[in-house]
Amino acid sequence: MVADIIYLTGGVILLYLGGDFLVKGSVSLANHFKVSPFFIGIVIISLGTSFPELIVSVDAALKGHPDISLGNIVGSNIANIALALGITALVLPIVVRKQKIWIDWLFLFVISGYLIIFSQIYNKIGQLTGVGLLVILGIYYFYQIWDTRQHKKEINPPKAKYTIWLSVIIVVAAFFVLALGAEGVIDGGSNIAKSMGISERIISLTVIAFGTSLPEIATSFVAALKKQLDISIANVLGSNIFNAAGVLGITAVIKPIHVNNRILNFDYWWMMGFLLLLLLIIFVFRKRKISRIEGGLMIIIYVIYIYLLF
Repeated sequence: MVADIIYLTGGVILLYLGGDFLVKGSVSLANHFKVSPFFIGIVIISLGTSFPELIVSVDAALKGHPDISLGNIVGSNIANIALALGITALVLPIVVRKQKIWIDWLFLFVISGYLIIFSQIYNKIGQLTGVGLLVILGIYYFYQIWDTRQHKKEINPPKAKYTIWLSVIIVVAAFFVLALGAEGVIDGGSNIAKSMGISERIISLTVIAFGTSLPEIATSFVAALKKQLDISIANVLGSNIFNAAGVLGITAVIKPIHVNNRILNFDYWWMMGFLLLLLLIIFVFRKRKISRIEGGLMIIIYVIYIYLLF
């Protein structure tokens, strides 16, 4: 038991470090190619911070742990909105400056709805469903690239922190660290669940999801301290889009994922509920702002969700 806790904790630490290195290397590469800060947040950083989820979900599916594979993504998407944005808003209220942020929210809503509908129909995320998720993700990234080119004259990216070759080395090293971290999280988490009589679903939705969400939480928090609030919210939306479409799409193509009835009838709807809450806060209540009160509210609702899991 003690060894499993150490293994799980070490895995989470490695996932955090790997995600951090991946973000730094990716941003440096992006700056070399002169792309906008929002594009860095919605695509580059979100891809980097989502790689822990990808490694964990694929590894879990291949090892025959579908509840960890899916629960990790659902729990991570919930934690990203409730904790990454909630904690960030407590530090500094988030003012949404990007005019087309509703398009990013809409893509996430469509992807989440698609996932719920096909999970209900087939009780699994099959290969065709996975291909569909990847197609939607491809359309989304095509739109982001097109939108970036439309506003190319407005781009004034900072100077790259590292040389191109050093950036590539950092990114490659990060992948190795993430792979090691995933091993620790999967093996440690599943063993703890068995020894304590807790389901893998609950372990994945809480401990593992929080661990894989640490890069998003840390990135959004640091961005808020530096007053780069566009990166904060772009990181969360982009990461959730890649989690739901990219991670589950890739995993399902490799190996179809059976959907636990509790995830289907309970956790999916909490995930959608937090997404709708974000819509209400940004576009209805505060009109492009997440205040400290609303950040605190999201954290409180997240605590209620965790309580109901047990």
